[in-house]
Amino acid sequence: MNVSDINITPKEYELISKLVYDRFGINLGGKKQSLVTNRLRKVLVENNFSTFKDYYQFILNDKSGNSMDTLINRISTNLTYFARENEHFDFLQKTVLPEQFNNPEIKRGKSIRLWCAGCSTGEEPYTLSMVMHESVGVNKEKWKLGILATDISAKALKIAEQGRYADGNVEKINSTFKSKYFQKQDQDSWTIKSKIKDIILFRRLNLMRTEFPFQQKFHSIFCRNVMIYFDVPTREELIKKFSQHMVDGGYLFIGHSESLGRSNEFFEYVKPAVYRKIK
Repeated sequence: MNVSDINITPKEYELISKLVYDRFGINLGGKKQSLVTNRLRKVLVENNFSTFKDYYQFILNDKSGNSMDTLINRISTNLTYFARENEHFDFLQKTVLPEQFNNPEIKRGKSIRLWCAGCSTGEEPYTLSMVMHESVGVNKEKWKLGILATDISAKALKIAEQGRYADGNVEKINSTFKSKYFQKQDQDSWTIKSKIKDIILFRRLNLMRTEFPFQQKFHSIFCRNVMIYFDVPTREELIKKFSQHMVDGGYLFIGHSESLGRSNEFFEYVKPAVYRKIK
């Protein structure tokens, strides 16, 4: 069977959409049949399925969870690059981190913790690590810096942990950062230096979990261009959980196309796509 011979029926699309929503919180809506078909056709052919219903049943019956992993890896979008929406990193470096480094309570603990939720292939948490190194400067040995970087996609996390990127991915990084924190690997690629990697912990995490397994709270959370895939109830529940795992006065960074909506009972507006937890 040719790949082009496989098409999804309205009922099959409904089944796949509900599965993706129930497991991952991603709301595909009613108009992404073509996207789903194009991203999953090859999976069906590789596994000798003639219909999406057969594929759906296979996912449900697969106790290993591997087929569910494949589904989310194909459905989710990993559009990312270094210094994306760079004004957030400028604000973090020039305003947020200096404020936190000089906060008496934080200074006593000598620890700054960031969470990058939906880290994709790693460009964002690595950029955050560079910014933290720049901000702490010569005082790095006095502080414990940590970044938790999570994503639902095991495939994306594997790329992130390797820390190797093509020229096109790093073209928006300024020359200072590139010379200090990257190592030229070959003619077309770069690798992240170990000092930037060392403060990042990559972990797989489904943001739809009822509870997050964190013992310590974060000083800032980056969850950018993730909630655009969620419906309003899912977003509001996630924002509530973010507030529960953030210190009072901590900062939440979201994508510029996103909004907290009615969830401002937990956060106050600071600037576009930046909010602060209400004390």
